[in-house]
Amino acid sequence: MVATDLDPGAARAAGGVLAMPCDVVDPASCAEAVAATVDELGGLHVLVNIAGVGSFASTRDLSLAEWDRTIAVNLTGTFLMCQAALTPLVAARGAIVNMASVSGLRALPYNAAYTASKGGVVMLTKALAVEFGRVGLRVNCVCPSSVATDFLRGFEYPSDADPSLFSLRGSVIQRAATPDEIACVIAFLASDEAAMVTGAAYTVDGGATA
Repeated sequence: MVATDLDPGAARAAGGVLAMPCDVVDPASCAEAVAATVDELGGLHVLVNIAGVGSFASTRDLSLAEWDRTIAVNLTGTFLMCQAALTPLVAARGAIVNMASVSGLRALPYNAAYTASKGGVVMLTKALAVEFGRVGLRVNCVCPSSVATDFLRGFEYPSDADPSLFSLRGSVIQRAATPDEIACVIAFLASDEAAMVTGAAYTVDGGATA
């Protein structure tokens, strides 16, 4: 298994993996990471795209720089990694699992850039599933709600937010998901047990979108 990150030290923290640097907004870096993985492991069977950024902001105040950064990492980065990995994945009749979000399935206020980027990931996933399904490549995405990671620290509501707009956000299971719970769904979608699953957006949201 290979883990990539802007900081290889962060990837090594996962343990039991080969760590290498990768900047998902740089096409050359994506291609290099895929090539190095294939050279090291002899092939590529599964690609999981998890890199992401986000924050809450009033759309009136959202800077173009923050919009561009969010789209670049969340959507373009997912596209670039998929594109770089398509040849070895098709050869292996492998699988791609993209990290989307419930924000890609329903609108969240004060979240225009993140919601747009994750909606794009959902439809990119479906487009790839249709285009490459007949040559044996499966492509799915996972759509979590809140997950108990450091990523949540970037999501602070604007001071002028209207709390009533968040009234339907909560899950029926009233807690955040754990990383392990999301990982289990990713592992399923990447496995042969999901051989008939492609083009799916799997919600792992405690019933929030039910």
